[in-house]
Amino acid sequence: MPSPTSTHNFLDKRHSITFTLAWSTFFVCLSALLFGYHLAELNAPGDVLSCTFKKPGPLPSYKDSVWSHLHLRQCIQMPDYGVALVTAMFTIGGLLASIVLGFTSVSSDYGRKQLCTVSAFFYLVGSFVMSFSQSNWQINLGRFLSGLGAGSSLIMSPILINELAPHNHRGLLGSLMQFAVSLGILLAQVVSYFYSNDQQWRMIFVVAGCLGSIQFLGLFTVPESPKWLIMKYGDVQHATTILESLRTDHSTVEFEIQHWKHLLTDNAPQEEEEEQTETSLLLSHESQSSFDPPLISTWKFLSDSKYRNQLIAVVLIMTGQQWSGVNTITYYGVQVLNNIFNNPDGNMVLFLSCLISTVNVFVSVGVAPLIDKWGRKPLLMASVTICGLSALSLAIGIPTKSDAVVVTAFFSFIVGFGIGLGPIPFLMISEFTSHDLVTIAQSFGTVMNWCSNMSVAMFFPILTKLLGGGMVFSVFAINCLFYGIAFYYTIPETKGFNHSNDVWENFK
Repeated sequence: MPSPTSTHNFLDKRHSITFTLAWSTFFVCLSALLFGYHLAELNAPGDVLSCTFKKPGPLPSYKDSVWSHLHLRQCIQMPDYGVALVTAMFTIGGLLASIVLGFTSVSSDYGRKQLCTVSAFFYLVGSFVMSFSQSNWQINLGRFLSGLGAGSSLIMSPILINELAPHNHRGLLGSLMQFAVSLGILLAQVVSYFYSNDQQWRMIFVVAGCLGSIQFLGLFTVPESPKWLIMKYGDVQHATTILESLRTDHSTVEFEIQHWKHLLTDNAPQEEEEEQTETSLLLSHESQSSFDPPLISTWKFLSDSKYRNQLIAVVLIMTGQQWSGVNTITYYGVQVLNNIFNNPDGNMVLFLSCLISTVNVFVSVGVAPLIDKWGRKPLLMASVTICGLSALSLAIGIPTKSDAVVVTAFFSFIVGFGIGLGPIPFLMISEFTSHDLVTIAQSFGTVMNWCSNMSVAMFFPILTKLLGGGMVFSVFAINCLFYGIAFYYTIPETKGFNHSNDVWENFK
């Protein structure tokens, strides 16, 4: 049997990416692409599908479309704030899924691959329900089901990638998740550019359903996590076969399996996750390869004074990500721009939305090496500052209908969010919380993130109608000021530290 020292030598081995690993990563990352797609899918067609705005399609009339031949309505009459409710339903589903997976044993009782497959099934069913909806409750149901897929996939997909990938590629493959989210948002805007009209808006959801179907079928060809097979069943034979298809040097396979068995028997700390050498931009659980029941209770985390600093940091960093206001652009950016521009057909606004989403993709790629080079906290502070100034510019530009100011602020908002508030919060939680706390901290943080996301999705259009868009963005500017000050005094720098104790000791 390999010695403990030999067991850890596999961490130094640099593997190449095998076909099986690349294939698996592609299909798992489709969940992040679908998450981004569903975030933005209602941005452009919201007014059209709710019968608020008329935009002719390419055919002479709706009666000539395939949807009319299927006896489906041209649009779905909605009550006041109906689009806001449909938008928020996605976050409600995500919140419920994150609670179930975060605070129960479901994620450890069932395989990572199985839960990713279930998530894909929710995505495809939810999308097709929306495609063929005839009423408010049907389209809300579709969004809710898609939200269930999002909430579960954002937890399980990063874990599966992390447990399939060799140590030297976890940062690279993990960063693809963040890239896929940005790409999904861009894809939704591009599809909406062509289909946001009275005759074709349902095609936006059909595209999502097709992507969900591709992922659902593709995941049947993806291997289960070998680590989960060892930790759950002790299935060495199956895990060995899988690892040999994922590693270019098969001599390390036995050492890797022995290491997992050592973790299982001794409940030892997971050294390979603590010794991070590359930045992973996963949406969640970057430094964990497992998402198992927490080692301490949620109540103890919330009530014990020795965890108070970590609790405050988790709450601030996760709510700040959403209450900066960036998702108002993702959810309602087209509506905001339509109120500024005199553009009857809306094509220029849709084109601008595509450009903004394109910038988002490039920022998500460009920021990856900077997080390790410049540190987490400097980028986080720069991010919240840029977002605050952008929100202030929108507060000034919207009431005065200054299109140049509004468009510039939209672009700067996306750039500011992308360099810090987007990728860093989930990463930092795993770095400034102790090993016995990281699972519950990630779970609680994810729930807080979904709750704040839901509040933005639901209440932005309501407050805009009551107060005006300028006043609402003034609130976001104040939020960013508050979070900037709070981050400075409560969030530690985590770059260069292997242990959370060192992080907080250095912060004193």
